[in-house]
Amino acid sequence: MDAALFCPGILAGMIAFAKRLAMGCVVAMMFFAFVEVILSVFGVVPLYESSDPYVGFAGYSPLFVEDRTPDGEQVYRTASNKLEWFNPQQFSTRKAPGTTRVFCLGGSTTFGRPYDDRTSFCGWLRSFLAEADPERNWEVVNAGGVSYASYRIVRLIDELAGLDPDLFIIYTGHNEFLEKRTYGPLLDTPTVVRDAASLATRLRLYTLLSDFANQKGDVLSSEVQAVLDRSVGPEEYHRDDDIRDAVLEHFRSSLERMVLISRRAGSQLIFVTPASNIGDFSPFKSEPSDGLTEEEVRQVSLRKLAAEAAIREGDPLRAATLADQALSMDERDPDVLFLRGRALRAVGNTGEARRTFAAARDEDIAPLRALTKMVETVADVAHENGTGFVDFVRLVDAESPDGIPGSELFLDHVHPTIDGNRMLALALVDKMIQTGMVTPASTWNADSISEITDRVKGSLDEQAHALALKKLSNVLLWAGKVDEAERLENLAGATAWDDVNTRLQKAALLRRSGRVEEALSHYAEAIRIAPDNPAIRLEYGIFLSELGRRVAARSELETAVELDGRSAGAHYELGVVLKALGEVEAAEAAYRSAISLDPDNADAYNNLGVIEAQRGNIRSAADLFAKAVRADPDHRNAAENLARARSAMQ
Repeated sequence: MDAALFCPGILAGMIAFAKRLAMGCVVAMMFFAFVEVILSVFGVVPLYESSDPYVGFAGYSPLFVEDRTPDGEQVYRTASNKLEWFNPQQFSTRKAPGTTRVFCLGGSTTFGRPYDDRTSFCGWLRSFLAEADPERNWEVVNAGGVSYASYRIVRLIDELAGLDPDLFIIYTGHNEFLEKRTYGPLLDTPTVVRDAASLATRLRLYTLLSDFANQKGDVLSSEVQAVLDRSVGPEEYHRDDDIRDAVLEHFRSSLERMVLISRRAGSQLIFVTPASNIGDFSPFKSEPSDGLTEEEVRQVSLRKLAAEAAIREGDPLRAATLADQALSMDERDPDVLFLRGRALRAVGNTGEARRTFAAARDEDIAPLRALTKMVETVADVAHENGTGFVDFVRLVDAESPDGIPGSELFLDHVHPTIDGNRMLALALVDKMIQTGMVTPASTWNADSISEITDRVKGSLDEQAHALALKKLSNVLLWAGKVDEAERLENLAGATAWDDVNTRLQKAALLRRSGRVEEALSHYAEAIRIAPDNPAIRLEYGIFLSELGRRVAARSELETAVELDGRSAGAHYELGVVLKALGEVEAAEAAYRSAISLDPDNADAYNNLGVIEAQRGNIRSAADLFAKAVRADPDHRNAAENLARARSAMQ
């Protein structure tokens, strides 16, 4: 009986406690809601919207600055310090009635690479909208920045939100791995804690408190400093799944922040899925997966080479079999996946080929094309937030042979052809019609589209077209993509315009592919076109020297020195050839001339030291080797020679 009386007492106490707890939670929630309202009135913006939870930035300068035209109109124009990354653009500071202001944001595709704004999808859109809905005044501004990733676009859209936008069009995803970000604190934090912190950043109170804590993550420069720069290349990349996952998480966060900022500005937003060339562009870099033995790595490499040979010999079935054998040992090798895709496509298994090509892109050690997960994230964020959405990936697939995007619509790995940009612009017009932003005129039809197409394409002359393709070819050549670079160079060469740079670029491509005699003929033609260009003579002389044709190399290098006596490089290379020809005193004079022009020429100091050592002047040689090491502490030969010289003097 005591137990029977005791249980209801406990139950009643628990109910009373639960009521008090619930009431306390309600009061606490009301208090925090009240605080949020007050902070909102005072203009406190949640940290999630105002700053990047993953990285900070060392300063920021605006993209557009106010200026006055010669006729006195107040306008925004692209800041001069931004023209390295952005197209020159200009629009009124005060948006006139009946004007719709559209900002296109993204990376180099939005910019219009390898051309410019005129044939970018943004440029096409500007031309199409003026014809599709002439009742409105359309201001279409290209705010695409070369190498700009999503987290930099967030900074940019935050600036543009204050310039009376009506629509943001976002094309992003290809540049997420261009800059080094460590994500150290993020990777060390449990997922549950990260999720809770992410929710907290949406509260204004948390924002206020975090200002006192002043906690920051990685700090990036105010402008892009890409890993893939002229100072380094794809070799700087290595597989890191933790970093990849952190980048994917950061990417989603950036897209969601774009939505919040655009809504705060009262602007509409359209996300575009980033498409890429998967069928005609091999991975930038491959490396063995972790855990493989040396023998397994060797076997994968052997099968890879055999598969390449089988494809060249027209035996795709054997190539597919070899690729499968290699993948059974290393399922993530991007080069093998790409070879398998080529083989499967050749035998007609296009569905599996497409999946394999996509896997090759996703496993690329230098992921300079948007991963499948990123494409899915763009679609998810658009659908979850009810924004506009254009599935450019699907459109490209539908227009590509066998549904596998390749060189038909892409100039390289990610940059669409002029027609590819046109296709995207038309899809955006259709989306704007569907959402009611555009009221199509009766004159908007296939004929008007064809007329605009002819006009836009006609604005790009042959020389500009060839130069753009050559520039892109040069970048690909530097990145080690010889076949892809040669395709673009051939496209450029198909134009009527030809110059010395065409010959030099072709010579460089042929050198890389081992076609020596053809390369030499292009150098000879470049010299015929520009016989007094010392840089060409120097490059040609170095190539001849590398081939062991030292007499011919000497002639070219002596000419280079005569044409430009201030070139330390020409004097040094002449010294190398003269030494190889046995003319030691002449070589010594050439090296000393190089040093007088470039006192930090470590190679010249080292080679002079070798000459002195061969003469038996060890102390003098040691002094020269020491100077070489001071000029370049990483000069391995000089360091080893210095050690030998010092040992000999003991």
